[in-house]
Amino acid sequence: MIPIEHKMLVVAVAIGLLLGLGSSCRQETTPEAKQARLIAAESIQLRRQLAECEGEMEKRRARHAEEIEQREARIAACQKRIEALERDFQDGIARQVGSVMAAVMDENARLRREIETLRAEIESIRERQPSSP
Repeated sequence: MIPIEHKMLVVAVAIGLLLGLGSSCRQETTPEAKQARLIAAESIQLRRQLAECEGEMEKRRARHAEEIEQREARIAACQKRIEALERDFQDGIARQVGSVMAAVMDENARLRREIETLRAEIESIRERQPSSP
């Protein structure tokens, strides 16, 4: 699809050419004719500049869109990395808590056995002592 600016540029060029051909045939050198030719030439020049500026803007828009896509991809990759690190961190904490709990439970079981052994020794000492009346 051809933008309206390009169509207008073509129309302006055609008008300029027609004015140029028409004025050269009549050889009018009136101030109004000269002014009209200057305005037409300036209009053509301005339309060319406008087309160049629009082309540059389109290039910048495309470059900007590409940069945004790249940044969004990097953000997504960073987010995935953060999530992976958080999972690893939670797993590490769970393993450490598990190993500490296992050590505490083992120590608790050992102390219970030792208490039972000491109770048995106390009981055996009490049984060996003569009862005093």
